[in-house]
Amino acid sequence: MASGFSKRMVGLCMLLAAMSLSAQYKVKVSDLAYDIQDLSQRNTKIVDQNGERCALIKFETPIPSFFLFQLGAQQIEKREDKDDEIWIWVSPDVKKMTIHCSDCSPLKDYRVSLKGGNVYRAKITTGLPQEVATTQHVNIYCERTPFFISIDGAAPIENASRTFNTELSIGAHNINVSAKLSKPYRGTIRVYRSKPYMDTIRLDDYYGEIVVNASQSSYTLYVDDELRKQNRTVRVEPGAHKVTLIKDRYETIEQTVEVEEGKQTILPIEFKPVFSIFNVICADEETEIWLDGVYKGRNRANIEIVWGEHQLEGRRQGYDPFVLPVKDFTAESEKTIKIPKLNKQFGALRVSVYPPDAQLYVDGQEATLNDGVYRESRITTGIHFIQCRKADYASIRDSVEVTVGQLSARDYTLEALPMGWLAIRTDPEVAIYVITPGEDKPSYLGHSSIYAHLPAGENIIELRNKENIHCRYHVFINNKQDITEPVTMPFRRQLMIRSNVLGADVVLRDSLKYGEHVKANTKMKLNPVRYSLAMEKKGYETYRDTIDLSDPNTPSLVYYAKMRKKGDTTVVDSTKRTYQSPKVFHAFYDNAGKWYIGIFNLGYSFDFNGGGKYLHQIHFGILPIRYRIVQLNPADFEMTIGNGLIKNNISYRPKLSAVLPCNKSLAFTFYLGADVNLNDLAQKKSDPRTYLLSGASMRINHSGRFPVDIFAEYTWPVKGVDKSLITHKEQLFRVGLSFSTGIDF
Repeated sequence: MASGFSKRMVGLCMLLAAMSLSAQYKVKVSDLAYDIQDLSQRNTKIVDQNGERCALIKFETPIPSFFLFQLGAQQIEKREDKDDEIWIWVSPDVKKMTIHCSDCSPLKDYRVSLKGGNVYRAKITTGLPQEVATTQHVNIYCERTPFFISIDGAAPIENASRTFNTELSIGAHNINVSAKLSKPYRGTIRVYRSKPYMDTIRLDDYYGEIVVNASQSSYTLYVDDELRKQNRTVRVEPGAHKVTLIKDRYETIEQTVEVEEGKQTILPIEFKPVFSIFNVICADEETEIWLDGVYKGRNRANIEIVWGEHQLEGRRQGYDPFVLPVKDFTAESEKTIKIPKLNKQFGALRVSVYPPDAQLYVDGQEATLNDGVYRESRITTGIHFIQCRKADYASIRDSVEVTVGQLSARDYTLEALPMGWLAIRTDPEVAIYVITPGEDKPSYLGHSSIYAHLPAGENIIELRNKENIHCRYHVFINNKQDITEPVTMPFRRQLMIRSNVLGADVVLRDSLKYGEHVKANTKMKLNPVRYSLAMEKKGYETYRDTIDLSDPNTPSLVYYAKMRKKGDTTVVDSTKRTYQSPKVFHAFYDNAGKWYIGIFNLGYSFDFNGGGKYLHQIHFGILPIRYRIVQLNPADFEMTIGNGLIKNNISYRPKLSAVLPCNKSLAFTFYLGADVNLNDLAQKKSDPRTYLLSGASMRINHSGRFPVDIFAEYTWPVKGVDKSLITHKEQLFRVGLSFSTGIDF
């Protein structure tokens, strides 16, 4: 009932709305007026059903599509919609017409009196908002881009695409369309309310061509001060144009050319040089050649000099300079200039050192000290480098500038260094050197392992093997303790190469030997140098890269290479070729490789006993042992809990695990083991209950003293178990939580 009533109410509302709309908008038509000047229908071939010529009625309206004339009814034979007009061909026998309209009430019984072959006019109005629209959308397409368009004398608008869109008022408008190298278009368009205006404008070519025929290449070309590409035909509008050519060390050429429409203008250009070549030769091989303050070479040089005033110099440290003005040029000149030997400049130097038995070096050469003083009355001018050193003292490095005819003096006092002890162990047959602060040359300490008394602070330790390959470490020595912590320095590096393609041929090569074929996915021990990598496989592009193993902070490295198939245009993301973090790699292979002796572990778990019940267990163990990534739990036990009491049900559960650490805080564990019921053994049953078990866990606080495991486990009955009592597989599945404590070695 309610549903039918609702439908009737909706229909009534729609009827009232239609009545209200019809009352507001109605079709109104003016009286027909005979167009005596229009004789286009006197010989019309459009006839009615009786074969008589039809009359043509032209209804003026801005919304032709809103009106409906039923063809075939009311003796209407044909209809055409024109711009803001409706044309209908009607039998002259018709007396009344009905004009239907969308969104407004129709006009019924519109009286007409027609004569075949005549043209009549009338105007239709409804009051709808579409009739009073003042603007319409205009779309103009031009194949030239960019083009400029001006409407009704307004400033031209640049249009970057081929289509220009705007809104214009109803009526006629003047437009001008122009584009570069094209003849402009001028015309009139008429905009109607009835539909958007669309038009295509085609512009004719209007240009000539300039062809530059130059005697030199690599010049800069400007046409009307606009940069153009050289060695190409330049299109320009007909008329006069300025052409400019600029080339280094040649005269700038500027010409005005007259270009005709549709023709080529060839412009021959001959560049004239404005430079000369000078061959400069020095009598002394160490003399440097400078031109206008710019270094040109040593001993001899061929210099191209642009015409003008220049200054040529011969320079050498500690010698008087040679200066020669250069200003005489000819178009064909090629001169030879000789710079004579330069005169030396001298000064004096005095250096005192304490303690007096220290060593003094001047420009890398050991100098003789007399009671700690060095004197040189005739030394070349310029910068000289001083070094003072003595065992167990801080070295001094300095520089002193000696000027002509002047005495330069320096006084140095060496400070005693605090000392400390250092113990180093490395690979066998590796020599150990030290470079103390302020020293250049390494000092030999020993092979394989050393215990040395060295200056406190930062020292550089250098390791060398038999192939004279070396790597360096920075070591800080503490003078406040008798001995520092022993430093273990591996000389060899571990490397594993992986790839997305199986069976690729992998070749590694260092700077000392030819390429060596190696296996992928295999750990290798290599010298700490930079290697070049090449990977090849049929059907794939050759992969090449470098791998740097010289960094002492990267003892282990995993390298991943992504090969690309031949013809594949996909860009290989550089992030696909990544170095695995040394810390993660170190945690996996080194931290996991340490001994771990557990004191005890304790945990709780429950299995799904079917029927919505759970079976609760407490498990405990002592002395879990791990070495590297292998862990053994030899003494794990379990008790079952029921009704709040511990049942008389104890099992022995030894397990063997693989621990895979991600970092120091997180690891994953996978284990296998057995479960033997000790109550059945105590009662000497022939078939004690026995299970095989497997599981996985996530270990949190992996490197800490109290790791926690969240685990899931599944068991398989082996013997002593009535399998018919296992009605749900869930009974063999359990989850739980455990924690342990122990000591890491």
